Amino acid sequence: MRQKSQADLLNEPVQRLIYKQTIPVMLAGLLSTSYMFIDMFFASRLGGVQVASIAFVTPIFVMLQALATGLSRGGVSIIAKLIGQDKKDEACAYATQLRLIVLYLALFFSVTGIFVTPFLLTLLGIDGELHAQALIYTQILFFSVPFSLANRLYMALFKSQGKMNITSRITLLGVVGNTLLNTLALFVFKLGIDGLAYASVLTRIIQALVVVTLFHKSHQDFEIKWSSSSEFSKRKIWIRLFKVGLPLSFSQASLHFGNLLINMIIVPYGYQVVAAFAIGNRINSLMFFPSKEIGQALVPLIAQNWGKRAMARVREAIRRGIVFSVVFGVLAAFVLQAIKFPLGRFLTKGDALTYRHVLNYVGIAGWTVIAWAIFHTLQAIFNSFQRTSFTLISNMVRLWGIRIPGILLFRYFLPSLEEYGVWYTMFISNSLTLVFAVVYFAIKVPPLLGNEGKADTIDSLTPLPATE
Repeated sequence: MRQKSQADLLNEPVQRLIYKQTIPVMLAGLLSTSYMFIDMFFASRLGGVQVASIAFVTPIFVMLQALATGLSRGGVSIIAKLIGQDKKDEACAYATQLRLIVLYLALFFSVTGIFVTPFLLTLLGIDGELHAQALIYTQILFFSVPFSLANRLYMALFKSQGKMNITSRITLLGVVGNTLLNTLALFVFKLGIDGLAYASVLTRIIQALVVVTLFHKSHQDFEIKWSSSSEFSKRKIWIRLFKVGLPLSFSQASLHFGNLLINMIIVPYGYQVVAAFAIGNRINSLMFFPSKEIGQALVPLIAQNWGKRAMARVREAIRRGIVFSVVFGVLAAFVLQAIKFPLGRFLTKGDALTYRHVLNYVGIAGWTVIAWAIFHTLQAIFNSFQRTSFTLISNMVRLWGIRIPGILLFRYFLPSLEEYGVWYTMFISNSLTLVFAVVYFAIKVPPLLGNEGKADTIDSLTPLPATE
C-alpha cells in the first residue's frame, strides 16, 4: 500500500503528477538556495574577506562530494526503472550497493579534504588573510561530508519512489537549523568564520540522522541492507552504477572546478568582484535552483513508466515538463530582476562598489534562468533514460568550450570591459548550451520514444548471474 506522501507514478494522470512531483522539489531547491543564502548573509556580517573566502573554497568542497552525489542521482533512474518493472529484489540490491559506494567515497573525501586543503590553497595562489580564513572554514566543513552525502543518498532513494514531499521537509529542517546555529555561533558565542563552519557541520549531522531514521521507520518499495542477495552480481551492479553515475559525477565536479578557476581568473579584478560574483550567484540561485529541480522531478516519473513500457505516458511527461519549465523560467527571470536590488543591498552591507558589481552581474546573467530551466529539463530527460553522457558532454562544452575560454578572451583581448567580460561570458555560455541541448535532444530522443513494446535499447536489468 502506498503512503499518502507517495505519488503513484504509473497510474495517476501525468498532468497532476507533474505538479505533484515538481512543486515539492522546487520548494526544496528554493530552500537549498536559502541555506547557502543564509551562510552568505552571516559571512557578510563578518566582512568582505570572509565572503570571498567562502566563495573561493566552496567549489573545492562541492567538487569532491559531487563525485558521490552523481552516483546517487544516477542510481535514482536505475532504481526507479526497476520499480516500474516490479523488480523489487533487484532494486534492493542496487540500493544496498549504492549506499556502500557512497559511504566509502564519503569517508575518503572527508579525510583527504582535511589534509589536502592547505596544499591546494597554496597551489591556487591565495595568501594572506584570504588564505587563513579559507583554510579555517574548509577544514572544519570537510567533517560534514559523510553526513551530507548520506542525506543526499537517502533523499535520492525517496525520490526514486515518487516521495518528493520529504525533500522539502528535510531541506526546511536544514535551513531552520542552520539559521539558529549560525545565530548562536556569531552573536552569542562571538565566533568568526569557524562558527559558520561548525554550524554547517551540526546542521548536516541533524539532517542525516533524521532522513535515515525516516527511511528505515517507514514503508518503502524496496529494502536496503548491508549486503545484497547472492542472486545478483555485486561487480555488475557496481559497473552499472558507475557507468550511469560517473558522467553525472564528473560533470558536477568539473563545473565546480571551473568555478574555482573562474575565481582564480577574477581575483586580479579585486576581492569586491570575487564577493560580487559569489553574492550574485546566490541571488541567481534563488530562481536557478528551483528551475533546475523541475527536471529532477521528472526523472522517477519517466524512468518508472519507461520500465513499464508505458511510452505514451513518457511522451506526455516530457511534453508537459518542457512546457512547465518554459513558463517557470520566464516568470523566474522577471522575479530575479526585481529582487536583485534589495537583496544586493542587504548582502553587500553598504559596500557601494560590490553592490554595483552585483547589480550588473544579476542584470546580465539573471535572464538566463529561462535557458537554465529548459536545459536542465532536457538534461533530466536524458538521465531518465540513463543516457547520462549527455550531462557530461553538455556541461563540458559549456565550461571548457565556452565559459573558461570566453572569460580569458575578454580578459586579454578586451581588457577595457574588465569584470563585464565575466558577466557577458556567463550569459553567452548558458544561452549557447541551451542551443546545443535542443539540437542534441531533437536528434537523440525521438528514437528512444519510438520503441514502445520493443526490447530495451539499454542494458537489460534482469536479474544478474551471481559471480561472487
